[in-house]
Amino acid sequence: MIRTCSLAFSLLTATLAAQNTGVAFDATVDGYIEVPYSAQVIPQSGITLEAWITYDESTLPTGWRFPTIARQGISASSENYMLRVDADNSNQRELRWKVTGQNGSSVIVNYLFAPGEFLVWTHVAGTYDGNTAALYVNGVQVASGAGTGQPIRDGVDVLRIGKGSDVATPIEVWNGEIDEVRLWPFARSAEDIQKSMYMELTSVPGYVSTWNLNNDFLDSSGGQHATSSGQAVFTTNTLALTAPTLAFGLPQGASTPGCLGDILLCPSGPSVDNYNDFRVVATRVPPGTLTLWGASGGTSPAALPLLGVDIWLNPIGLVVVGNTSDVLGSASANLPIPAGLAGFTFGIQCIAVDPCGTQGFTASDAMIVVI
Repeated sequence: MIRTCSLAFSLLTATLAAQNTGVAFDATVDGYIEVPYSAQVIPQSGITLEAWITYDESTLPTGWRFPTIARQGISASSENYMLRVDADNSNQRELRWKVTGQNGSSVIVNYLFAPGEFLVWTHVAGTYDGNTAALYVNGVQVASGAGTGQPIRDGVDVLRIGKGSDVATPIEVWNGEIDEVRLWPFARSAEDIQKSMYMELTSVPGYVSTWNLNNDFLDSSGGQHATSSGQAVFTTNTLALTAPTLAFGLPQGASTPGCLGDILLCPSGPSVDNYNDFRVVATRVPPGTLTLWGASGGTSPAALPLLGVDIWLNPIGLVVVGNTSDVLGSASANLPIPAGLAGFTFGIQCIAVDPCGTQGFTASDAMIVVI
């Protein structure tokens, strides 16, 4: 069992010959990619939205324009989060990340980019953890702002890629190419983004969505599949990424549901040598609550009932540490990986204090991590 999981967690990489496609958009023609409403695309425990893009401001039509990479909530002035260029009516070059909290208050961070800066493939990402919203370009933080302390507003609306609102169509259509759109249910760090930005990700566990845009609109991790409307043209590109030869991660067992549903684990990135920010993250935990993290040499094929929850860890060599979840209900076990640990294997699971759980506790699924 451990051997099989070790193979599934392998992050040895190989270039994918079939991956070099994305979607091209023209700001003069209406078109977009649309993901139906799901609570998974409005994560309440924080967010990282990332994509590879090109953008040509020199061919953008005149007048009011807001070329959009992605926007959740497409009704006028009802965006729950969005990543776009605010060109306004003067063709300015301002990349904008906006998140709106449940109480209607918003945080906006902007990056003024240089002429022609995005003509080449560029990785962009926006993050939000309740306390801070941050904007990253090629894995480097370029702007940040104080958060609202609120989860993201859920307006029961669709997520669009390549266009925002339908107001005065097509003034919010992107002008360039988009590829490898990813949505994580927590705020990733600069190192997290850097460790995986050059990988094509699939089968990432824990409420993550990855739209690879390889001649289809499928979510290769979370099952939040999209459709297209109007012009959204698949085109070959020069974006050369590598990918895990097998699954990005392999969960074990099942969660004991709590007040917010199943608690699923997700690695913050690939478990590779020399990764200081590596951690395993549990989401849908009650905010500000005590969590206990157990780690052992592996997992068990059968659950061990304890405190009303199922324990999936091997009890031999079990080590337990505690911490608290953050303001949005994201909890993590910080596990810095030094150089030279390749081949080291361990299992991990989170138990949280939760009034909805039997005996006041809930538990995540387990995960085997292989470095």
